[in-house]
Amino acid sequence: MKLLDAALKQKVRKALEECADNARKEVIVANFGPRSPTPQECNEQIRDAQGRTLTRAIKLGNDMHRFAFQCAREKLNQLSPGGFSLEPTYLYDVDSGKVKWLSPAEVARIRQRGNLGELKGSLVPDVVLHSGDPAWVQAVYDFKFPCADITYRAAWRNYPSEHPYSGSNQGAMYRKAFNVDEVMLIQPWLGAGL
Repeated sequence: MKLLDAALKQKVRKALEECADNARKEVIVANFGPRSPTPQECNEQIRDAQGRTLTRAIKLGNDMHRFAFQCAREKLNQLSPGGFSLEPTYLYDVDSGKVKWLSPAEVARIRQRGNLGELKGSLVPDVVLHSGDPAWVQAVYDFKFPCADITYRAAWRNYPSEHPYSGSNQGAMYRKAFNVDEVMLIQPWLGAGL
């Protein structure tokens, strides 16, 4: 198993920070020109391309994630070819502590069958560094894109009461499931943080 060294992790963090900065800049400029959206604009209800109602903040965040993923794919293919995954899906059994990586084909089959209950409680980090095998996770990163106020550090999302991981948050579950030290948020302008 190929272990990641501190120098490579630092290069990856810097690359992902650049991707987050560029994603925010591109999406905000395309939608608002040189200014940031106001809290009122972020909370506006809009319809997406599929006709679903959501807040502008969610739409902008989704757009920024798409841009950041494209950028991350390009940069990580140079830094760690074959040693990363974007939005991989893992099933985590809290009782046994076992983690199972699901291939994109397996996830697609589950979705096709319409049995989304099989994915309940799955962990889907934005970026995972691994040894070349997605089952051997070595670092986890999640992009966070606050809408209006980008001067405060975003927090890990807390799981709701009906969720299998209720009482915990994404970061804590990533640390527990993958047993790795490098679990970080990547946020525009503020960079990587815990």
